[in-house]
Amino acid sequence: MSGRARKRSVTAAIALATAAVAQEPGVPATVRRLREVRIVTQDVFTVDQARDNLFYRLANTLHGTTRNHVVAREMWFVPGQAVTTDQIAELERNLRALDLFGAVSVSSTPVGEDEQDLTIVTRDRFTLGASASVAHVGGVDKFYFELSESNLAGTGKGASIAHTESEGEQRSVVQYHDPQLFGTWHTLTTRLADTTEGYEATVEFHRPFRHLEDPIAYGIDVNAEEEDIDYWRRGETAAEVPIEERTVRAYAAWASGPRVERTAFGLDLRLRSADFGPAFGPDAGLFRVPGDTAQVELGPYFTWDWRPRFDTVRRLDALDYEEDLALGVGLRARIAGRWRDEHGAGSDLQPVVDVGGHAAASPLPETYVTLEIAGAARWDHERTQGWRTRAALHAFWLGLPAQTLASSFTFDAQVEHQDLVPQLTLGEDSGLRGYPARELSGSRIARFNFEDRVDTGLEILSVRIGAVGFFDAGWVHDDIYGRSISDPLASVGCGLRFGSSHFFGDRVLRIDVAWPLTAVDGEEFDMSVSFAVGQVFRFFGNADELRTRF
Repeated sequence: MSGRARKRSVTAAIALATAAVAQEPGVPATVRRLREVRIVTQDVFTVDQARDNLFYRLANTLHGTTRNHVVAREMWFVPGQAVTTDQIAELERNLRALDLFGAVSVSSTPVGEDEQDLTIVTRDRFTLGASASVAHVGGVDKFYFELSESNLAGTGKGASIAHTESEGEQRSVVQYHDPQLFGTWHTLTTRLADTTEGYEATVEFHRPFRHLEDPIAYGIDVNAEEEDIDYWRRGETAAEVPIEERTVRAYAAWASGPRVERTAFGLDLRLRSADFGPAFGPDAGLFRVPGDTAQVELGPYFTWDWRPRFDTVRRLDALDYEEDLALGVGLRARIAGRWRDEHGAGSDLQPVVDVGGHAAASPLPETYVTLEIAGAARWDHERTQGWRTRAALHAFWLGLPAQTLASSFTFDAQVEHQDLVPQLTLGEDSGLRGYPARELSGSRIARFNFEDRVDTGLEILSVRIGAVGFFDAGWVHDDIYGRSISDPLASVGCGLRFGSSHFFGDRVLRIDVAWPLTAVDGEEFDMSVSFAVGQVFRFFGNADELRTRF
């Protein structure tokens, strides 16, 4: 059979199977015994697409097509088992979440009265990445280089090297990630970094919950790092505290309940040892440095997730990619005891409470809203020694042709009386476009963003082009420098978005031009241009990765 004939056969099978598994909302999932599974993995571009395009042929040549066993290992059911349409839809979502593919289709074809065949078709995205930038920003020279491959020879494994130089400091990082260690559901990530300030070594080994009926998860993270903790004032380093830190976190959890309502109980252990050097810099005297500290934290935790609905949409955060949205409510709680021993201050045992919740809903047609709330605190002799809180509200409306109106409000606050004083920052690197990175800093930060995201319909070499208009505002309260939360900063701007399921998956590249509207301590700022990977905010959370600012 010719390549084109095979392609028509697979396309027809997918269309038939999709029609077979389609069901109205509220109709129970169909259950059929699985007879056979067929897996078809495709390169970044089809043979027909690459035949007449040198750029597409080069992309296919530099990319290794994902191997069938990488896809097969994500399945938790085998031929002979009864499989529901809900499980088939979940497998498709899980494959999309691997970040290896530009498109995924998992569909079923009925065979006889109670059997079905499964067809899995994936199209790879281009996973080889290389980037470099050189900039001269405010008298500071910056250089950045990265080379990465997240699907080595089609095995799903990833590796990267990166090097950064700025203000006389250097950082070189090598990282490796294996999502299917030894062909299992275990993951392994290792990272080694050599910096001007010291080193970093990290090993992360996990066996996560892989699907909604998975009963067990466990893992351990080990990290050793030597660095200088920076404190900022008006975008400049005001003080630094040297720290050599070693941490270990281990956990295990057991889940039960129906697919739409899962409950998990677990045990969490955290070890930390930190050695501090004296603070240095012009404002060193304003920041308290604790003595060398050792601590052990142990306690149970609980999670509850109710996810009755999953939507697949376009144009929410990505331009050319199907995004899976889980709608429902989730709660978590952790209660622990922390034994803390500080040189020169003695030891004590402190209760710790860490709670949070999230919700996602579609209250109106073409509308999605998400809410996150989290908080943690610990006490010693009836006095609060540290606490933090966070709230985030996001809303999206897709009711206009080729447009998405998106808004976000986030609030963060932290207070610490024993460990290093925490500092939150606000600027172009954290979503307040138009103002220098870390222009404002403090213990309480609030930020508002509004965007009109437009899909222009333009496409060049499989890259879709979008446009955006935006308004940003931010507030800060700083106990150290006395800046009031009542003095907001605001900016307006416009930008371009570039998306491609073939090259970027669900991510976008963004270029934003921003005009600051507010002076800071009498200083006014000129127009700025920023380049970044990822939207300023997404369906849940923020995704800023600022590379260069002029």
